[in-house]
Parts: sequence; C-alpha cells; structure tokens
Amino acid sequence: MQFESSGSPQNPPHIIARPEHTVSRRDIEVEALKVLYRLHHAGYTAYLVGGGVRDLLLGKTPKDFDVVTDARPGELRKLFRNSRIIGRRFRLVQVFFKGGHIVEVSTFRCRSEFDELAEVETGPAKETTYGTPAEDAQRRDLTINGLFYNVADFSLVDYVGGMEDLAAKRIRVIGDPAVRFARDPVRMLRVLRHAARIGFTIDPAAWEEILAQGHLIRTCPPSRVRDELLKDFHSGQALPFFKLMLDSKLFYAIFPAWVGKLGASGEGRLLELIGRLDPLVQNGYPLSDSLLWAVFLTAFIEPELKPREFKDLREFIQEKIKAALGGIEFPRARQDEVSQMLALEARMAPLLAKGQPIPARLTRLRLYSATWLLHQFKTAPEAELLERCDPEALPTPPPPAKRRRQRRRRPRGGRGREKKEGGEG
Repeated sequence: MQFESSGSPQNPPHIIARPEHTVSRRDIEVEALKVLYRLHHAGYTAYLVGGGVRDLLLGKTPKDFDVVTDARPGELRKLFRNSRIIGRRFRLVQVFFKGGHIVEVSTFRCRSEFDELAEVETGPAKETTYGTPAEDAQRRDLTINGLFYNVADFSLVDYVGGMEDLAAKRIRVIGDPAVRFARDPVRMLRVLRHAARIGFTIDPAAWEEILAQGHLIRTCPPSRVRDELLKDFHSGQALPFFKLMLDSKLFYAIFPAWVGKLGASGEGRLLELIGRLDPLVQNGYPLSDSLLWAVFLTAFIEPELKPREFKDLREFIQEKIKAALGGIEFPRARQDEVSQMLALEARMAPLLAKGQPIPARLTRLRLYSATWLLHQFKTAPEAELLERCDPEALPTPPPPAKRRRQRRRRPRGGRGREKKEGGEG
C-alpha cells in the first residue's frame, strides 16, 4: 500500500491486524495497560502512541509509554483520581502510580503546539485544539512516530505511512518538510536524532530542506535548542548525531562562532571526543551536564590554550565559552563550572604527564573529581577508557578543613569595671 508524503486526515487509516505485527501486550508496561483498559471500559477510544509503539516494532525496550484518547482533560481527571492536569493551552493529564511511575495521557489534537504558535502570528488563535485520531496523527513530526496501538482489538492504526517507512528504514516528515520546518525548526534536529539513534536514512525531501532552511534554527528559543542538544549528548548515539549535524551544516547554524575555526582536523577532533561519550553513556556512567559541555568545548578551546596562571586561564576560557556558545542559552552557574573544569584540567595535565603531584589547593576544589574524570576521558587509550573513567576509581577530594572557632575576647576594662564606674557615679 502506498502513502502520500503529505497525508490527509480524510484518508482512511491502514489497519494492521494483530497477526500482522509484533507489538504484544507482554512488552507494554502494566501501568500503561491499566490506563488504556480503564479508558476503553469507560467507553473512550484509547491508543498507545509515539515512540513507545515505534520502539516495540523495532524490538527495543521503550523508555516510556504515552496514551492518547478522545476523553477531555476534565473527564480524564474524574476517571483517574490519582492524576493531575498540567499545561496551559495544550493540557494533558499525568496519571500517578506507586514507585513514582507516571503515564501521560493527552486528548486527540488537530494541530501541534508550534504549528499553532506560527498561526497566531498571522491570525487569531483558535480556542479549540482538540481533533480526531487522523488529525492527531497528522500533527506529529515523523511517520514512524505517528502509529497508534489500539487496545480494543490489538491492531495498529496507521494514517501516515509509518509502517512502510519502518520497513524501508526511512525517516520521513509528516506533511511538507518545508512547511513543517518553517513552523518549528527544532523538527530538523529531531530528524537527525532519529536517523542517528536507529540508523535509518533520511528522506531526500527532508534532507534538502534541512540544507536549505538550517539557518531558521536561530529563530528558536536558545534554551530550547540547548535542552534538545543535551538529549543527544545523553543518548549514547551522540557520534552519529553530530556527524549528521556537521554534514547538514546545522551545527554551524547553531554555533556560528565555530565557522572557520575547526577545519577538517578540528571536526575530526570534535567527533573523536564526542565519540568517547557514547560507550560511557551506554554503560550507565553518570555524566554531569557540565562534564558534557566541557568535552564538547575542548575542540574549540584546545588550540588556543597556553600556559597561564590558573586565574588568568579561567578568565580566558570564560571568554571563549561565551563566544563558542553564543547561539544557545548557557546559565552563568553552568558556565562557571565548565570554565573551572577546563582551566583546572589544563593546569593538571602537564603535572600528571610528568608524574608530579597535584598541589593540595587544587585537589580541595569542589570540581576536582569531575576534572580528574575529564582528564582521564581525554587521555585514556580507547581500550582503557571504561576502566579509567569508572566512577569508583575517581579520587575523593579531602573534606574542607574545619575552621577553628575563635573565642570572642572581651575588651580591656570589661563589664566589671563598667559596673564599678557606673556605681561610683
């Protein structure tokens, strides 16, 4: 069965019966099934949707399961007492279970949040954003994320050609990529992300639009772009993602200060460092956001590092960070941590290379252990990377020295003299 790339809410869905697909209730977490069945038994349409369905079809274990239904938020709140409504314009319901587990339930919508924001600029916003299952499928970013699992008969409901694209191992945008990227440029990052994580090829129409419209990413809120990139640092597939970022030039659209700074050797160094992150993430090593940014910024700062006093080195690095990350929002506290780590590592590296001890004043710094990890990360041979970066092998900085409490000394002539002098008056 063939599907048009733009899709249409009026087209009937492709129904894949249970014997024709691999999604099983055994692989769906109990909490999500409870939500689906309660909605179904209450007379509502209830589907499992999004990445959970995609991952099950790919034989992967989903990180979470999202539910979509025709029940409105107020009706959901009455049906699930252990829940709360969040969001303003686009409200959804979080259903709570024991152990802190949460299942998010949304009502079918006719448009995406960012499509509506784009429409507000040219006309009044519509008050009602609820829609049909077909409209809800059309508003999603990618065809492989637009599949529904129907708990009523265990079938898959496909309005957008997602099953065909899964079979072809293809990342395809729902609708016209030019329009979808213009309304929300972050969708370009998501195309690259999914291609990197599951090894699919990118549909030529989407790739051409990323090449043509990459500059639009600068119109997005800088904090949102930062948060999206952090997802890829923590994904365990950062290397293929950043390869696509460089190939598509989307990297330089986000970080314009890097244009002309890297060259082929600099890009190679950046990818080498980022590639070292993936095995640590895949093996569950805890990596702070500050460490991730320090690794990322090394390729930009490293060529210009020269021996300096620690204070001067830190000030120099702070200025370089501001230049390197000018396109995204970087909180001051995070900037201070990253600059201290990079400066401390630059100060430690020559001492460790010569087998000399690290001055005690440096080992007492709060970020010393994280900086030690950064140094091991940069210098360890590939075969020893996991062992050298093992969290249990990191040095524990000594506790700060206790300050001796000084007794307050009374001034000469104490209270006794004052009383005596007062009495004589």
